[in-house]
Amino acid sequence: MPLITLRQSRRACLADLAFYALAIAGLAAALWLNAAAPSWQPQSAARVLGLFMLGLLLWSLLEYLTHRFVLHGLQPFQRWHALHHALPQAHVGLPTWLSASLFATLVFAPLWLLLGAWLSGLLLLGVLSGYLMYSAIHHAVHQGLAAERAPGDWLARRARWHALHHQGGASRCYGVSSSFWDRALGSHLRARGSAPAGSAPPKPAAPEARHSAAVRQRTDP
Repeated sequence: MPLITLRQSRRACLADLAFYALAIAGLAAALWLNAAAPSWQPQSAARVLGLFMLGLLLWSLLEYLTHRFVLHGLQPFQRWHALHHALPQAHVGLPTWLSASLFATLVFAPLWLLLGAWLSGLLLLGVLSGYLMYSAIHHAVHQGLAAERAPGDWLARRARWHALHHQGGASRCYGVSSSFWDRALGSHLRARGSAPAGSAPPKPAAPEARHSAAVRQRTDP
């Protein structure tokens, strides 16, 4: 059995969502208790909210850059990600222990060295909140939950946007939780006669489908 497998069970996927929800709640509680300490130097509400929102924005940028330039640009990540495009309704993703380790070492540790524990924790709170939103949206879209929403609903619009990514060679619409960076950096695709709102992403285009058999052999336990 390989140490890392991208194929996850439904239970593991839901456990990942629960883990990050609890991690966010625990981190928020720790920041609150630290702020209540007698030695604490008060921070303005505007600064606290601004840092949290900056963390959300940072996550959206990480999400976009990782999806566009790593998962669709670098091997072996591109080959691994082809499994998701070949099997869009399968539970495919990083195991929780690995994603948490990456957040701790590549996000929190550098921020802590630059800003100290409390401010970096606040930024991390925003980043993790963005990641949880991304994970929940991605799960809802690919498991058909968004199809139950009204066509104009926000989640249905996110599903339609992501369906566009899964069409035409997956060269557009890289953002899942937000379309901001796609529009800002020119990788957006206007929705004209595409998949209906709320629909699950379609099967992949032929170039990525050709990799699916090899990917399954490399990633399945």
